[in-house]
Amino acid sequence: MIEVLTDLLRIKVFREQQAERELMKARLVLKEADEALKNEKLSLKNFVEESIEREKSMYSDLCSRLVFLKEIESVRLDVDLMKEQSEKLKKRVEAAETARLEAAEREEASRQAYMLAIRTREKFDELKKTLIEEHEQQITKIEELDMEESANSRFIFRVVSDME
Repeated sequence: MIEVLTDLLRIKVFREQQAERELMKARLVLKEADEALKNEKLSLKNFVEESIEREKSMYSDLCSRLVFLKEIESVRLDVDLMKEQSEKLKKRVEAAETARLEAAEREEASRQAYMLAIRTREKFDELKKTLIEEHEQQITKIEELDMEESANSRFIFRVVSDME
């Protein structure tokens, strides 16, 4: 029985190690997702700041001189293109947020699986320990009974010897 438990315990330890590796992978993916989100937000922030400055500069230039209608339309087109680029960057931030959320959910699921694997292995550790203790107690009890029987046999042999 103890051999079977030892084999089962080996399997439980293996599964715990597997769950730990999966948790480490999930944590790495989460860390990478955090970094990607941070980078996307920074890109958006920098682009928005640069766009605002560029837009101000373009309109300031238009207001400082006489211009053709074509130049005004060109500035409007540039501003629209910057807004489109800003929207693309916002969508990338949203995608990075979604990826980060999914990575966090996978990390949590991996953490839960790892904790379950630890508890399961601990239960088998405890069961094995209990069985070993019970087995040792039975062996001790058998040895005590054998010693008692041996002592009784010697006592009976002495009594019979003395009677003769």
